[in-house]
Amino acid sequence: MTGVLEQVEQFCLEHGLLHRGDRIVAACSGGPDSLALLVILWQLRRKYDLQIVAAHFEHGIRGAASKADADFVQAFCQQRGIPVQLAATDVPKEAAAQGLSLETAARELRYRFLEQVRQTAGFDAIAVAHHADDQAETVLMRILRGTGTQGLAAMRPRSGKGGTIIRPLLGVTKAAIRAFCAAQGLQPCEDATNEQAECTRNRLRLATLPALKQAYNPELARALCQLAEVAAAETEYIEAQVEALWQDTARVRQQPLALNQQGFSQLPLALQRGLVRRFWQAAAGSRQDLGFGQAEKLRLLLRVGQTSSQLELPHGFVARLAYGWLTCAQRPETAAAPAPADLQIPGCTQWGSYLCTAEWCAEIAPAPTPWELYLQPDDLAEPLVIRQRESGDAIQLPGGRKKLKKLLIDDKIPQQERDQLPILAAGHEVLWVAGHRRSTRCAVAFDRPLKRRVLYLRLERREEIYHDER
Repeated sequence: MTGVLEQVEQFCLEHGLLHRGDRIVAACSGGPDSLALLVILWQLRRKYDLQIVAAHFEHGIRGAASKADADFVQAFCQQRGIPVQLAATDVPKEAAAQGLSLETAARELRYRFLEQVRQTAGFDAIAVAHHADDQAETVLMRILRGTGTQGLAAMRPRSGKGGTIIRPLLGVTKAAIRAFCAAQGLQPCEDATNEQAECTRNRLRLATLPALKQAYNPELARALCQLAEVAAAETEYIEAQVEALWQDTARVRQQPLALNQQGFSQLPLALQRGLVRRFWQAAAGSRQDLGFGQAEKLRLLLRVGQTSSQLELPHGFVARLAYGWLTCAQRPETAAAPAPADLQIPGCTQWGSYLCTAEWCAEIAPAPTPWELYLQPDDLAEPLVIRQRESGDAIQLPGGRKKLKKLLIDDKIPQQERDQLPILAAGHEVLWVAGHRRSTRCAVAFDRPLKRRVLYLRLERREEIYHDER
């Protein structure tokens, strides 16, 4: 029988997760799964000339037990000469401050820490320890809650923006991982909360899945993983077709963002639905929170709607159809805008419900979305800040310099909505009105080769970043 090390190696090669010379951040909680992952990568490092650094995030949820896990990981790595980075955050406090559940806050903060470690070290990928049983649970959970083909695809072997998150253990069962730990003499930490049935996912793992296996199919976990694999392949194909259509039918360089109605009704139903969700993602910065019913109403608006038709959407967005083009903009908000946030370079900066990722790059994509920006900030005298608009703000445009206030009026952005726009600025020099306009100051030329690296920024709603990361 093939050993776990060989299974993981083969899975990585089949899915392109491992290349010679890769530099990998291995997320390690100290539990059986992540400890096995770290040991496997460490054992493969010489064969593939890998650079490995372990990263542990102490969330503080379990008090002294959380601290003990961090101490264990640090000691484990030191004994074996594995580089390790640790961080500690009071997740319960952060969750309360941001109005998030403990699970959501812990996941977001953990991935943010891992991404900062990756960017700071200049590494290629973050390896996380999700395995085949995790995949089966995810698929079943989504079926029970309601999902489409994309949701059935669940966790991919490689995901995240730029494909930086890899899952080498996704083809290995929990039982095989525990057997590997025993064979290697590993004594991982055990999280007692994983055996508490109060959590929905724990109930599914401890009660629902075993009952279904006993009553219907002993190989249910394997069947669910196969379903995810089939759904992932079909989703990948559909998304490629949708992206090609998007390039032909969407107006992204001119604001407001708009989608052409012409020819939409002749498209296959699957592509209509995919194009609608692609439109929502571009308009709102996230694919989340647009339910099936709302997406169908938006699709019908595009298919048979008349000029001046409109539709209320989540997060205060309103879709409007005018002269063959569908636009989407937010209604006036009443909540106060978040405080200004200094841009972390490289790293992740939170501003309200948005997260801005900044990294240096040597190559540029030819057609960035309105939520992406390339710039050369070397000659700026003041630090970059994400904030709401301020009196005195101005922006440099191709036709000359313009007061931001006048620009927002000319672009017909409702007055009450203007204070909610994410602004990237250096002092009163506006470089980017995210989702709307880019300044020509510090702009990158797309028609000639780069002579030096440039700064790449991507602004997203937090739920879009973490929705498929357990």
